[in-house]
Amino acid sequence: MKIEKKKTILITEGENRSSLAATRSLGRAGYRVMVTGGKRKNISSASRFCSLSFQMPSPEAEPKKFIQAMEELLDKENIDYVLPMTEPALFLLSQKDKGRFGKTRIIDESSTKLAAVFDKLHVFKLAIKKNIAVPKTSFISTPFDFFDLLEKGDFDFPVVIKPGMSKIYHDTGFVSTQVCYAEDQSSLMQWYERHGTTVGPFMVQEKIDGPGTGLFTLFDTDKHLALFSHRRLLEKPPSGGISVYSESVPLDPEMVEASRILLSEVRWQGVAMVEFKRDARDGKAKLMEINGRLWGSLQLAVQSGVDFPLLLMTYMEKGLFPNRPPRYEIGTRLVWILGLLDHFLIRIKPGRKKASIAPIRPSAWKAFQKTWFDVLDPRDLGPFLFEIQSYATQLIHRR
Repeated sequence: MKIEKKKTILITEGENRSSLAATRSLGRAGYRVMVTGGKRKNISSASRFCSLSFQMPSPEAEPKKFIQAMEELLDKENIDYVLPMTEPALFLLSQKDKGRFGKTRIIDESSTKLAAVFDKLHVFKLAIKKNIAVPKTSFISTPFDFFDLLEKGDFDFPVVIKPGMSKIYHDTGFVSTQVCYAEDQSSLMQWYERHGTTVGPFMVQEKIDGPGTGLFTLFDTDKHLALFSHRRLLEKPPSGGISVYSESVPLDPEMVEASRILLSEVRWQGVAMVEFKRDARDGKAKLMEINGRLWGSLQLAVQSGVDFPLLLMTYMEKGLFPNRPPRYEIGTRLVWILGLLDHFLIRIKPGRKKASIAPIRPSAWKAFQKTWFDVLDPRDLGPFLFEIQSYATQLIHRR
């Protein structure tokens, strides 16, 4: 799909793999792509599809300087669109008067809709109201709520402690929170004494054992325009985190409908990732979270046939979208090579329970015919070479 007139798009935070996937997608489609980053050189700016790159303060660590630098850059450069790639950048740019950015259009949602989607307590309360399956959940907004939960003792351990917001905004920057686990009531109390007064409202949830599945959508107010789903095969760290090896899977009608109901409630317009876990006990798909942005394993969707960056721009720019969601290839796999290396290094680290790595059986070679690499692309080697160099430098500095 080629665009009629070459337009310029600025992609923020080029250090991210999702930014690289967007850079390659939109560059191949004919857009003139520029990239920002904490340093001028990053994996996205190393791509042959990046025409210019700019060093910019981190929206997470220096929000005021980020906005000032963005205003100065957009005043200087002829940029048609800005595509924010992370939660801090989305929040900051959505809260600003768009008139301050001249004719440049920010590809985002309103701050109200973003807050509704990124606020986990709001999402889970809405899901319960709409009879969407969720883990057993207690909402903690005050010390009374927490100690009442301890007194009732109606939770089976281990439990998951999930802050309402993954990023909490302060004038000096965003503070990241973490999902934690408590093995017993004592460890839950210890967590509360350390973090309970700083993370804001949070949830205590039962731990769901079962396969995790991500549903990815380009959504328009009350309907899906494009859909994709994958499962995580390996993560970093191995206990759960960033996907390093994933596979495209068929759409689950239950997840598709649950996502539609939730996103329709906030009249969402744009891309979103909705994560579920299939509970091994009752077989139900249970909601984990929603993120209203492009995601880390974006390249898998593009490689499988659903080019979300280009579909998003076509939708936002022209109001055009396919009559039916594009089909995609099932069983396509994506490997992030250095992430996979980290995964195995963590598993064999002294002091940890060693997990055996099963050998590749002859029947598995057929699956490898449909395996692609996240950063490594023979047609665009710059990002991988840059990543290797950065990885080696980090290893040297650790010693």
